[in-house]
Amino acid sequence: MVRMVAMSMLAVSQAIEMTVESSFALDAASVNSSVSLCNPCFQIGGQGINQLLNIILNEGVVGGCGSLCAAAIPAGGAAAIGCELVCSAVGVKAFVAAIDKVDLDPIYLCEVLHACPAAPDDAYLELVQVAAQPGIVAHGDDIQMGLELNVTNDTGVGEFSISIDGPGSATPLTQSFFLKDGIPHGEQMLSVKLTLQDGQDEQGFPTTFEPGMYNFSFHVCQGECGSAHPHSKDFGRMIGTFNMTAAAPSPPTPTPVPPSCFEQMDEKSCESTKDMMGEACQWCDDFFSCQDSMMPCNGQTVV
Repeated sequence: MVRMVAMSMLAVSQAIEMTVESSFALDAASVNSSVSLCNPCFQIGGQGINQLLNIILNEGVVGGCGSLCAAAIPAGGAAAIGCELVCSAVGVKAFVAAIDKVDLDPIYLCEVLHACPAAPDDAYLELVQVAAQPGIVAHGDDIQMGLELNVTNDTGVGEFSISIDGPGSATPLTQSFFLKDGIPHGEQMLSVKLTLQDGQDEQGFPTTFEPGMYNFSFHVCQGECGSAHPHSKDFGRMIGTFNMTAAAPSPPTPTPVPPSCFEQMDEKSCESTKDMMGEACQWCDDFFSCQDSMMPCNGQTVV
């Protein structure tokens, strides 16, 4: 079982981290130098391609890759780094030609630039079944949503997504994950873990999960889902459900036990403690001990 927080392709409605597990390596190491640019290229993203296209159309290409990427992606970050790495590797002319060709499709861009290997046209898989564990989950707990696959022929670079809808303002939410190396043949599994915890969205508004029935849907594709470019394949969707209940009640706070006379070890603490009758405890010098007010002390019974 491989576990990782997979690279998200789409922002979700709130700051939610989904942990992905699979029966195969999601980011397998390779000695192929072209594959080493696949992740950086994908980081450019559809928004980065759109910004690059605007700069190219409105201002033209002045200078080299560094100037182009800095102008198009001034915020920097992974998208800007990926832009400069891939542009420098293929040359600015080839990079600009690809940007103009790919219709904001980041996976196809990376295939055109040979940053990711072109996906095989004979790729084939079937979605077998989905399940949620547990089927009934309490608010605040984790839910694991899994998809079983039967892969006849290896798939290439692509993505899978999960969409969740149900009561509360935290949904609907959708998150997609990059499959750099595709899915190998055989019986395979993908699963996503989500903590059903309330939070806030990017504007600071509350996002809540309310008790009730939730639907979740997996969508698996080679290439970008919805793309009509070469090598892209849509393997379909499969829907499942789970039921969320209110959080389990907290155990009652135990009533603190009042201090006992017999626990006091000196005269001062003894005299400041009360017994079960509400009377001050008594210090007995004969026994060097603290006793209840009604117990005999120094041979006498206290009245």
